[in-house]
Parts: sequence; structure tokens; C-alpha cells
Amino acid sequence: MKGTHRIVIVGGGFAGLRTALELVKRKARLRAFEITLVDRETVHVYSPLLYEVCTGGLEKDDGSMAKDLRAGVSVPFSDFERRVKGSKLKFVRGELSGIDSEANEIQLKDGRTLPYDDLVLAFGVVPNTFGIPGVEEHAYKLKWLPDALKIREKLRMHLEMARKGKEKRLVVMVVGGGPTGTEFSAELANFFQRLTREKRMSKDAWQIRLVEAGPSILGNASPEIQKHAVKRLERLGVMIMPKTKMTAVEPGRACLSTDGEEECVREADVIVWAGGIKPSEALKSLKLQTDPKGAIVVDPAFQVKGRERVWALGDASGFVHPKTNARVPQLAQVATREAGIVAENITRALERRPLISWFPPEKWITATPLGGSYAVADFGTFHVAGWRGFIVRKFADLSYFCSILPWRQAIPLWMHGTMVYRKND
Repeated sequence: MKGTHRIVIVGGGFAGLRTALELVKRKARLRAFEITLVDRETVHVYSPLLYEVCTGGLEKDDGSMAKDLRAGVSVPFSDFERRVKGSKLKFVRGELSGIDSEANEIQLKDGRTLPYDDLVLAFGVVPNTFGIPGVEEHAYKLKWLPDALKIREKLRMHLEMARKGKEKRLVVMVVGGGPTGTEFSAELANFFQRLTREKRMSKDAWQIRLVEAGPSILGNASPEIQKHAVKRLERLGVMIMPKTKMTAVEPGRACLSTDGEEECVREADVIVWAGGIKPSEALKSLKLQTDPKGAIVVDPAFQVKGRERVWALGDASGFVHPKTNARVPQLAQVATREAGIVAENITRALERRPLISWFPPEKWITATPLGGSYAVADFGTFHVAGWRGFIVRKFADLSYFCSILPWRQAIPLWMHGTMVYRKND
């Protein structure tokens, strides 16, 4: 359509999808426009619940359980296309390979090109293995939905072998004591504890080790939250290994270094890698200005330094808090807040109005699930734990689904996931 303003968004995660939906809200101001959302997958995934997918329905081996687990965390991009009238939003499956600033178009790996008037870079990050030998070949990364399903299948197979008496003990090693590794360890231990209480599994038939290079798990949390999480995991039977680094992974074992002394832990049937993230390698080919950690440098309005009408947000950007001079945390709630600023600034640029800068809060409310109906919610000045923290977390999940979907669709999706994931508790 002649005169249509073309907005291309690369990345359909929290930042990218929310930017698209925020732009649609401003359709009266944007007038003639079209949004193209590009992602390598066909579904939007609510990644904070991936730990539930890993541990869900481990006692069932039919295909219906895997389908139910997927349905609780994912929404097809086609659903969002259908919701937007007049074909203002369309989805393209593909992976970015380059940006031609002179021609105002992006290149995809399959050779296609997409022209743009405004380009939004919202692709996320990838697991950082730090070059440790054997991690790529022998460890399971917990980052995307296919990863979670692979971990679940591996665990399910080991449990099936144990039930048949073909395996004496299942040893799971989780590397990385951040939220992802901590939540997964707690949920899996809570499941094993239930089987133990029900006399369906011996207490000696399983072991979970949580390896963390730093002095404590949840390193970015307050000392009070860290202590609370440690006590909870220890009660669940998780062996926490702080100040421990993985140096190599081999089939059936992992080599660890604790305080400079190296030891080989031979028992490691399942090794789950949650040890860190980094910007995608594809960023290097885009020739954009990046900070020392490899994130795209942006100004307070989220414009990419040195590029006109190119914006970046979410995990791929290195937005620095104007007061603390520290990078904002890589949280879903942060990405969705940033999306509103980017959508508003794209609209303002078309209206030839001054752009707005973002002044984020210095403290964010977080809720970390720690197995079953138990979580710890940090409000900054105080925290709540147990079932009250769990309610805070479930409300946060529901709030997100309601922010991207009509409530008639969001509530059933949330309830479906809640019912499926609670079966292990």
C-alpha cells in the first residue's frame, strides 16, 4: 500500500511482541501502517514457566501430556495476527542475518529481504557456555521450549528405568544458581519428595546438585532472599554447591573445581545448563555499536547509537539506568515496560514530536517459585514467602497473559497451565 509506514520488529519475545501490540493500540495516531513481526519460531513462549514444562507429567509417557505442557506456556503468533483487524500485523518466520541501512531493509538467513521505515531489534540472548569443554555436547540447556521438553523426556526415561529396576539412582546436576536453575531444582526436588513420601521412590534413589560459581544462589537477590531460598532448597533435599565451577562435561560425569581444587563427579545422569546468557553471535554481523558485554548501545529513548529509525530493547539492548548507571535487569517485566516507551517514541517520531526518555524504577518486584505451591516474593522493603508468595507469582503470570490476550482467552490459558503444572505437586 502506497504511503504505508512499515515497522519491522525482529524477535517475538516479551519485548518484541509487546512492542507490536503497543503499536496497534496507537493505530489512530499511526494511521497508515503495517507491522511485521519476525521470529525463528511460530509461537510466543512465556519462558518463566519453562521450569514447569521440564518437570511436568513425568509419570506419563503419552503425547497428550507434552501437548498440554506446551499449551500452558505458548501462544501461536497466528493468534495475534487474527486479532488485529485490517492485516496491520503479520508474522514472518525467519532469522535475521543482516541490516542494509542505505536500502532500509533487513536480510533473513534464507535470502529474503524485508523493507522497513522503522526497525525494532528485540531478539533475546542465547546460553553462554563460556567455552567449557563438553557442555554443548553433553548438557541440556534450559532456555527455550524445545530444551525444556528434551529435559523432561530425559528425566522421564530415567524414572521409567528406575521403576523397572534397571537404574539404582538418578543424579541430576543443575549448573547455575540464578532464577532458572534455582526454580528448576526446587520444582524437581519437590516432585521427588512427593514420590518418596508416597513410598514410590526411595530417598536414596535420587540426588539433585545445584552448582553455582558465586558465593550464593540468586546472586542478584537480597541476602534475606538468598538465605530463604537456600533453606527451602536444603529442606527439599537439594545439595547446593557454591563457589564451584564446572570445568568440563563428559558422558555420565562432570568435572568441577571448588576453591581451586578439581574433582570429578562421575554421577551425573542428567546435566542441565543454566549457567549464563550472552548476546547472540548474529549481533556481530550487524555492525552495531555494542557495550563491553556485547549488548546494543541505546540512548534513553531506545534509539540505537549511530542509526536512524532503528530501536533496540529487551535483553539485546544495554539500557543503562540514568541514576544508578547500572544496566537494568533482564526481566520480563522490564522488557514489557520498555516496549511501551519504544512504541510511543516510534509514534512520536511520525508525529514529529519530541521523544520521551525512560526513567525505570531502581527496584523491581520479583517472585521466585521454590517448588510446589511455594514462592518468595520480594517487594524491596519486605518479602512474603510460602503460599502467599506463590499467589503473587501466579497473579504475575495471569497479569501477563491478560496484557497480551483478551481476558476470555487469557484466563483459560492460565487456568489450563495451572492445573497441568500442579499435578506434580
